[in-house]
Amino acid sequence: MLVGSRGVIDRARFFRRGIWLSLIVLLLSLLSLTPYFVSSTEVVRMRHALVLVDAGDDAFDWTPADVPADFLLERGAVDPLFRDVVKQLDLASLPSDWERAVAIGRHLLGSRPILLGGAIQSDLRDTYRRIVGNGEGYCGDFVRVFSGLAIAAGIPVRAWAFSFDGFGGHGHILPEIWNRQLGRWQLIDVFNNYYFVDAEGVPLSALDLRRAMREKPATLHLVPVHSGARAGEGGGEKAWDYYRRGLGEWYLVWGNNVFSYDQALLVRSFGPLSRSLEQLGGIVQGVYPGVAIVAEPGNDRQLTAMHHLRTHLLIVGGLLAVALPALFVSIVGWLLARRDSPPRQG
Repeated sequence: MLVGSRGVIDRARFFRRGIWLSLIVLLLSLLSLTPYFVSSTEVVRMRHALVLVDAGDDAFDWTPADVPADFLLERGAVDPLFRDVVKQLDLASLPSDWERAVAIGRHLLGSRPILLGGAIQSDLRDTYRRIVGNGEGYCGDFVRVFSGLAIAAGIPVRAWAFSFDGFGGHGHILPEIWNRQLGRWQLIDVFNNYYFVDAEGVPLSALDLRRAMREKPATLHLVPVHSGARAGEGGGEKAWDYYRRGLGEWYLVWGNNVFSYDQALLVRSFGPLSRSLEQLGGIVQGVYPGVAIVAEPGNDRQLTAMHHLRTHLLIVGGLLAVALPALFVSIVGWLLARRDSPPRQG
């Protein structure tokens, strides 16, 4: 009897140590990420590192005819609301995809006399209604809705972004459409109310814009998408300075699956609780697009830091994947050992 009691006590001690060890591993793992929870921009940096795509030099110069296999191309059903908007705008009657893109931009920019800005952080349908109904929305909101309307109109679309803080959350995002009539990409900054043309007046792609900003900036011009809407970033030289500051930190959003993302189970489950949890759910389910950074000599340090952060996150994820089940098993084992232990005398 004594031997049996001693075995139960030893088992209880073993599982109690397992509880403490698991808790220590969990605590230290989470504490190691504390610097990235100090602001929303650092949370975005973590998210970008987690979904980082290893892109080669030729990763950006593809066309809708040869989309990379891992690019999250929208293949799901289009929201009927977006189909209705496309019909109301009569986009099919316009002669080119570029004119359709400008019409979408004018619709979003001109629906309210004053644009209030501010991140909406909601599903696609609600985001559209709040942009055109209330004048709300930040650049990411405008790009998601623009992409949804472009897809509903049959226009191939993708999104580019740039940052000012080493690929964190301080930056900007803008869509690029594939003009099927010209067979080329063309960039439109719908939120800031600009598109970019060269000396011949032809709207440029993102890659052509970046190249021209470095090699022949005097040939570039900003053209308003909507002449009656506000000019973003102060307009003129102030706007050009804004784009120049982000020139070394461009990346391509590796997917345009705006409708499929909204319909994903984990996104719908976590969305009402928290935007960050929703996006984490999207990453886990594989519907949150990655980011493919345009690597160049000037951003080597930032890119290396992102790879290190990615490794850090994967290590933390691995530790959590081991420590959480170990904690559960240890708690259950300790409770069972406590149940089987003899009652105290006296």
